[in-house]
Amino acid sequence: MTNQTQDEPGVLETDAVLVRSLELCDLEALIEIDALASGRRRPLYFERMLERAVQKADFQASLCAEMDGRTVGFVLATLFWGEYGLVEPSASIDAIGVLPEYRGRRVGKALVRQLLLNLAALRIERVRTEVPWNDFDLLAFFERNEFEPAGRVCLERRLDPTAARPTD
Repeated sequence: MTNQTQDEPGVLETDAVLVRSLELCDLEALIEIDALASGRRRPLYFERMLERAVQKADFQASLCAEMDGRTVGFVLATLFWGEYGLVEPSASIDAIGVLPEYRGRRVGKALVRQLLLNLAALRIERVRTEVPWNDFDLLAFFERNEFEPAGRVCLERRLDPTAARPTD
């Protein structure tokens, strides 16, 4: 690709990033990218998520990004046609990651851009995700991509698996 800028007609700042559908062979790359971001390896989690995204989904929404001939980022997404008593086509971003050395090179933006284009083509009306409240970099990333706080509150309750019955 030549040294094109976003000012040229038809050229986007994300055009240097190849975005494609995730495949089962991307598993090791996903595990590596996540481990570098989180500091822990979760091979079983990503094996299950990738299998669900690639083999069991009605429509595959999950994507990966390639640059320099290697997988450098991914987004795992799930489609819903109604949940929590609502009949609304929606999607969730279950996981997203970019190799640290490729951050700042529009990889995440390219992934989200393509995901949103794909979801809009399916007439998905809403995309949700959860972010740790203190992950300011990830919160800023989603804000730059026009995400905002949802009108719902996520509730959580800890359970004691050793208790004979739940506490009152």
